[in-house]
Amino acid sequence: MAIEIKEISKSFPQNEQEEDLSILNNISLHIEDREFVSLVGPSGCGKSTLLRILAGLLKPDSGQILVDGRAITRPESSRCMVFQDYVLFPWMTVSSNIALGLQVRKKDKEYVHKKVQWAIELVGLNGFEKAYPHQLSGGMKQRVSIARALVMNPEILLMDEPFGALDSFTRMKLQDELVRLCGKKEFTTVFITHDCDEAVYLSDRVVVFSGSPAEVKEILPVDLPRPRNRTSPEFIALRNQILKVSVSAAE
Repeated sequence: MAIEIKEISKSFPQNEQEEDLSILNNISLHIEDREFVSLVGPSGCGKSTLLRILAGLLKPDSGQILVDGRAITRPESSRCMVFQDYVLFPWMTVSSNIALGLQVRKKDKEYVHKKVQWAIELVGLNGFEKAYPHQLSGGMKQRVSIARALVMNPEILLMDEPFGALDSFTRMKLQDELVRLCGKKEFTTVFITHDCDEAVYLSDRVVVFSGSPAEVKEILPVDLPRPRNRTSPEFIALRNQILKVSVSAAE
């Protein structure tokens, strides 16, 4: 699904003596159907706020977001979000947390079981199907959150630094699997990261935001063939370019 972000602004109230805090300032961006776009920029510049507006969890003060020409007004199952926090139900097992969305959509038990097992294998949680969140490490909890989104076969996948809590091996494994899934052109992905290497490895384009209130500083295409070689001169040059722009945007 194509996404059209049109002049989005958002502020949050402070105390009575201070003006509202401006987070997003007139953000406009077009994302093609099944494109992978990463958002990078300083912490607190509004990237997560924009992602929540895309998900339908927040309303902008002005502007609108269109998905295939239709305005976003509320959350929908076609748009799945992976948060920085795990957002798991502590009384549910790993399998039950992953299956929840499918069960809400009243999928049959055999389909749910197959999809949950696929997701568990994908994120490396074999043997933990019956474990509860309090028995898992932080990285394992985030893997459950990622699996819960992927089993829904989303048309738009919104990811807010989903790999930040993972060890390097698991992080790279999931990056590769995400590349494989996106290679099938199954969904549009908007991905927040502070890792310029990760942004280059995954993305079709990288959008660099300035500091708060966020504005689009620069949009850089990633015209590198897949699978991408992290040690190639072209990869390193683009990573360094994004890093340079990001540092400039933070000043």
